[in-house]
Amino acid sequence: MDANDILRRYAAGERSFRQVNLKGISLVGVNLSDVDFTGANLTNSDLSGSDLSNTNFNWANLRGANTSNTNLKGAKMPDGRMYNEKLKSANYFGSYVIL
Repeated sequence: MDANDILRRYAAGERSFRQVNLKGISLVGVNLSDVDFTGANLTNSDLSGSDLSNTNFNWANLRGANTSNTNLKGAKMPDGRMYNEKLKSANYFGSYVIL
């Protein structure tokens, strides 16, 4: 699955992207609020400047993901693996995050 697939499906109303492999994907500056990325592989992805508010990252792998200037308000990541991620300027206000 590539960025165009995700954006097309999101625009059509789909919000569940559980267990998808998005390793190395570039989703810079997009709106993907309220998405369910449970168990998704987002390693080395570029999510910078995106709106990922209220997104579920439970059991997602975000190793090496760039979340610079990303809106993660209300995001759920209690079991997410976020190692070496670039968290510069990410907005986590109201998120449940355990790192």
